[in-house]
Amino acid sequence: MSPDYVHRTGAPPGYKPVHLVIAVVVFICWFGVLAFVLSHGRNEASSVDVYSELPPGFTGALETKGVTYEGLSPVDAATQQQALARVPAVGNDNGGQPLVFRTSFTVAKGSGQPGTATPALMVVVPDPRGTDVHVDFVDPTSYQPLKTVEYGGTGPSSTP
Repeated sequence: MSPDYVHRTGAPPGYKPVHLVIAVVVFICWFGVLAFVLSHGRNEASSVDVYSELPPGFTGALETKGVTYEGLSPVDAATQQQALARVPAVGNDNGGQPLVFRTSFTVAKGSGQPGTATPALMVVVPDPRGTDVHVDFVDPTSYQPLKTVEYGGTGPSSTP
């Protein structure tokens, strides 16, 4: 018979028993790590609670202006600096620490109908006295302001 028709039996050329042992160890480690990752972190609070950084009554105040947001997440320092550099300056009496978050916002259309969700960076500048809050929604790529909302003691205002 020719060698093409003969089926070789046994281990392939170059095979050593240690290869099987290594494969089994890698297989066990892979599933061990997978089991560990999946079993940890359940029912635990997020390590970053960005909602607690917002001023009291923030969500309700924006909703009265017809603006809703969802999905807050923190941004890196470079993105924060870019957003703050392009946002129009607020009044001189406002020395609050600005907060910058990644989110999407919706502006209610006429008769209370919701608009389209727009991805944005939300820049929140609270007044240190706790009376006024200035909010800018900024485009995440061009850093151009999309919507500005102010509420608090100086009288509510909202601009498109």
